[in-house]
Order: sequence, then C-alpha cells, then structure tokens
Amino acid sequence: MHFIIRFLLKIFFRVQVIDIEHYTNAGDRVLLVSNCGSLLDPLLLSCFLNNRITVAIDSKIYKKWWIRPFLLCSKILEADFNSPISTLKLVNALEKHEHCMVFHEKSFMQDSHFMKILEATAMIAERTEAKIVPVRISGAAYSKFSYFRHKQLLRYFPKITLTVLPAQSIDKDLTVSGKKRRKLNAIRLYDIMSNLLLESTNTDMNFAQAFVEAMKVHGKKYIIAEDQERKCVDYKTILLKANVLGRALARLTKNELRLGFMLPSSLAGIVSFLGFHLTQKIPVMINFTAGAYSVVGSCQTLDLKTVVSSRTFIRLGELEFLEKAILDAGMRILYLEDIAKRIAFTDKIKGLLATMFCHVVKTPASEPFAILFTSGTEGLPKSVFISHKNVLVNKEQALGVLSVHSGDRLFNCLPLFHVFGLGVGTVLPLTSGIKVFFYPSPLHFRIVPKLYYESQSTVICGTDTFLAGYARYGRPYDFCNTRLVIEGAEKLRESTAKTWKEKFGVEIMEGYGATETSPVLSVNTDANKAKNSVGRLLPGLEYKLKKVEGITEGGSLCVKGDNVMLGYMRASNKGVLEKPRAEIDGQILEGWYDTGDIVEVDQYGFIYIKGRAKRFAKLGGEMVSLVAIEMALSELWPDVPLGIVAVPDSKKGEQLVLIIEKQDVTTNEIATYFATKGVSALWTPKKILCVKQAPLLGSGKFDYNKAKVMADEMTAS
Repeated sequence: MHFIIRFLLKIFFRVQVIDIEHYTNAGDRVLLVSNCGSLLDPLLLSCFLNNRITVAIDSKIYKKWWIRPFLLCSKILEADFNSPISTLKLVNALEKHEHCMVFHEKSFMQDSHFMKILEATAMIAERTEAKIVPVRISGAAYSKFSYFRHKQLLRYFPKITLTVLPAQSIDKDLTVSGKKRRKLNAIRLYDIMSNLLLESTNTDMNFAQAFVEAMKVHGKKYIIAEDQERKCVDYKTILLKANVLGRALARLTKNELRLGFMLPSSLAGIVSFLGFHLTQKIPVMINFTAGAYSVVGSCQTLDLKTVVSSRTFIRLGELEFLEKAILDAGMRILYLEDIAKRIAFTDKIKGLLATMFCHVVKTPASEPFAILFTSGTEGLPKSVFISHKNVLVNKEQALGVLSVHSGDRLFNCLPLFHVFGLGVGTVLPLTSGIKVFFYPSPLHFRIVPKLYYESQSTVICGTDTFLAGYARYGRPYDFCNTRLVIEGAEKLRESTAKTWKEKFGVEIMEGYGATETSPVLSVNTDANKAKNSVGRLLPGLEYKLKKVEGITEGGSLCVKGDNVMLGYMRASNKGVLEKPRAEIDGQILEGWYDTGDIVEVDQYGFIYIKGRAKRFAKLGGEMVSLVAIEMALSELWPDVPLGIVAVPDSKKGEQLVLIIEKQDVTTNEIATYFATKGVSALWTPKKILCVKQAPLLGSGKFDYNKAKVMADEMTAS
C-alpha cells in the first residue's frame, strides 16, 4: 500500500524532495512540523521521508470517515491535547524512537487554538529531547485537497515540493517553570514554523519575476486588482499593458536610470510601476504631499531629469503648484496621456510577445527596487534605497505570521510613495495572488468605508489617524466582512481600538516598521499578541538594544535582516550611498539599522515602544517621553489631533508646547486631569497652541517639523 500510494503521488503530483539528508541525519527521535495546508500532508510526509510516521490526531477529527484515507500510510495515535494522558502517549512514542507529527485539519495560522497545540507539542519535544525537523510542503495547498478550497484557485494536480530544513531542538530552560515555560517553548516552536516558510522560499528574484511567478501559480485570467472606477483586471492584462507602456517609456527616457514616479494608488499607477521594472527603470517615489521645496530638493539629490505623472491626477489632486515647481527646477514631466499617444507599433508587438512568453528582465535582486523618502518628521527627507530582495523578503516575513491568503481581498488606499502602501498594500497582494482594491486617498473618511463594503474587502491597513476617521463616519455593517485590520506608522490609541471593537466587532492588530525596513518589523497576530505591544519581530530578524543616556529601562532598537535597506543618500552627500550601520556598545556594526525608537522587550519577545530617541525632553533633569504625554492627552481628547514638541527654556532646559486642533484648551484643565490620573505635573505643557487644523503629513502622521516651527514662533513672540 505504501509503495502504491507513493507511486501514484509521484506520477500525478510530480513530488520532489529537497535536502532529505536533514531528515535522515536528525537521529531516532524526530518530531516533524510543517506548514499545514492540505489533507495530503500526512500522506506526503509518510511516503516520501522513508519512514512510517506516527501521526497524533485529535480523536474528534479521526472519527470523520473522510479523514482516514489520508492516514493510510501512518501509525495513528488518537489524542486530546488538553489531556495529560494523551500527551504522555506521544512522549512514549518518541521515546520508542518513533518519528511523529501532530495533525489537525486546519491551517495553523487560522486555528485560534493553535498555540495550545504548540504548547503541548513543544513540551513533548523538550521532555523527550527530540529533534524538531521543519518541512515545508509547497503546492499541496493549491490541490483539490486544500484547506483553502473555497477561497482560492485550485488545480487537480499541482506540482508538490517537500523542502526539509536542518533539525533543531528546544533546550531545557530550568530557570523558568510552569505556565511561563510552556508559553516560552510554544513561542520557540512558533518561531521555528514561521522561519520555515521564510527559509524555504526563493526570494532571489526581482519584483517583475515575482509578479510573473504569481501569475503562473494563480493563472493569467485570475482577477487580481480593481480600482474606484470599478475596473477589474487580471494578471495577463496588467503584464501586457506594463510591457507596452514600459517599452514606450524606455524610448522616451534613454540613458536615464532613475525616473520620478508621481501617481496615485490606482490601476494606472500599478501598470506604470510594473512598466518601470520591466524596462529596468528605478522608480523614485515622489511624496506629492510634502511640499514643493522638499520634493524639488529630493529630486535634485538624486539628479532626476524626468518625472512620470498624469494630467488628470494633477488636476484632481490640485497639484499645479508642484507641477510648476518641478518644471521651474529644470526637470520635465512625462504625462501618461502623452505617453499613450506615442506608443509605437513595435512597442505593442514586443510587449505582446514578452507577455505571451512571460519574458522579464533579469535584474539582480540586490539592485534597487524603489527609492523612497523618510517622512521628514526629524529634518529634511533622506533618500532610502530599497532592493528587490528587501521588499520580497519582507513580504515572506509578513506572510509567515499573518493569516492572509488568496481568498482575501485587501483594500489599499495608502499612497504608493509611502512604504506601507507600496510594500504591504501593493507588492504583497500582487505577488501572492491576493485581490487588491486600489483607492487614491486615505483621507476620504466618508467614502472609504462605503467602498470597502461595496468591494467586499476583508483586509485593510492604515494609520491610527485614518482608522479613527473610518470608525467615525463608517456604519456598523461597512466592515462586516473584515478579518484583519493592521495599524502601523503611528501609535494605536486605545480609543481607536475600542471604537473598532465595539462598532465593528473587529480587533485591530498593531504593527511596527520603518521605511528603512521595507517596512514591517513586528506585528501582533491572532496567535501571538500582547496588550500595548507592537508584537514580536518577524522571522529572520535580529535585534540589539542600544543604551541611551537618561533611559534606565530598554534602549534604542537596532535591527538586522534581509529586509533592511541598501542605504541612505543625503542632500549633503549627493551621489554617495551610505550603507546601514549602527554604533552599539562602542562598536560600529555594518548592516545594522538604528531605528531611533526607545523600546522595551519582554521575555517573550514582545516589543513595547516608549518613544523616539529624539522625542524625549529633559525637564528639570528628568527625561520625559513626548509620546507618553501625547497618549495621556489622547485619553482626555480621544478624537482630537494633537502633538507635543519641546522648545528651549532658560530655566529648565526645555519646555513643552501642545499643538491641538481644539479651541479654548487651558493648562489648568490638563493639570487637573493629570492629577486625577496620578500623572506627574512635569507632563503638563507650559504653552498651548490651539489651531483650526493640526499639521499632518501625507502619511497621516503628525508633522512635528511644522509644529516645531509654529511653537518656536509662538514662544518668540
């Protein structure tokens, strides 16, 4: 029976096993872990790992008759993972030198009880000192036996690959006992499984190649994107239009490697962006909300000669002043409307042939994917060079912990010049077969909830400012299909999280990242979350805490990983790419990026942000976090945009100024509130600037540069 089933699987699914020596060298006691994606998993592991595997399966699941055919080649051990007796059975099996695996009929990322199963599994592995062998099963999730059979395109006989990773073990930590020890072990096993997905994925390709690979998996006719004009496009249509447009663009911009990209989140924007890459042009993402001075200065830093935009976009976005500033600076603007008229017959033929044969350029993964700019919250924007590998690795890191798949529909209204909108909102869905709905502005608080409902979206990303706006104007049923809401770029206020929970029944998952890390560093998930934290670091990342003067607990977070940028280019050092480096404990470490965020990390790896290193003020000899003060004030005025800046003070060194979008706010009112909450009187702002509209960046963050200028003018007068 074992031979026949193996033969049939080999014939129909063309099963390939990679690095099986990692399994054969693991020893006698082996606990297999895999990315469960289909009912075929136990059959595949038993037939192709040259061993009859003992499968621990929940008794309730084993009673289902249709489960049993998939367990024909395995020894069965019925278990209840809440029962110590069942756990003992698996321990005994491993002690008899049997190779075991735990089977459950759902993908682990969607199973709310998965961490309980991991606790039991990790405890067994620790007690028996068994080796844990991670195995990635690729392709089976697209078969008719998939757990996602109602949510994605399936095929009868997709090619299946088993990738075996080196054996690992869970070391005994005798310093921790009881519940904490079980949780720590479960998290270690969770990390092994998350790293399994990352380490066995090929990220050594460029964005265009990743797009074509996704098209091959999901099909040329697979509808992948839609925009506010309600136009739906499939993979083939996007690729064809991008091939044709890219060739026309290449003719018009000969000898120019970098081109400015000033287009919104739309189908035209995505086609243009892919067209850049199909002709080896590096897009420089213009932040059209940053103001003419910053935009022109950023373009001159990179010696740009051409910016690609659209007349319709400039008119609707009221960007004529920016258009004039770019032209006055000696650059030219190529409009999509004009490029379309100048497409040659040869462009169409070459584009058609390239699409038919799925031909894409072989740009190395280490080359720049895009050039973005820092938000400018701490000075002039710096040019950030991000490689193809950076963004594709970050995509895989995120997919290793987030329960998103091709059955979801992601609503992306974040701008493409923002790394959150480009990386998570665009690259991730387009290269993973996740349908994406594009909308050009996150600031339309009344329109976004309506379109989100009409598009039947299930996932949305945004900043606290944007999510609070959607909650204010959205109706309870607008987000009824929502499975996942990811917040980043600024601190999630408790009032925003509470409103979403009460009004929409949705729990917001707070994440954390930076432009320099492409962008995600950490995120809370259903399986792994902690209150007030921004989650745990994604797989494949290392971290160190750099000591900061005046900070007794925690330190400045420094990270290293394949998603960390290629480097900076500054206006003061044109033409020179400064590779990431960080000074930690007196040593200069290459490849490390200092985030500048003061954080604390608990024993489980959860990160708690205390504030920016540059967003602390020294008041009367005491270091005070401006972010903490803002959070305290947000509890008093939950829906009011506000920010705190520090200005020089002759007596105490610095004094606090509050800029708030509310009238008639007094220091007495704040002092009284802080007194009732037991907050230090030092936190009370000495001066208050009430404004009709708080200064905001295009990303939705509070504009501290502008606020600082306003505060300086106020204190000087």
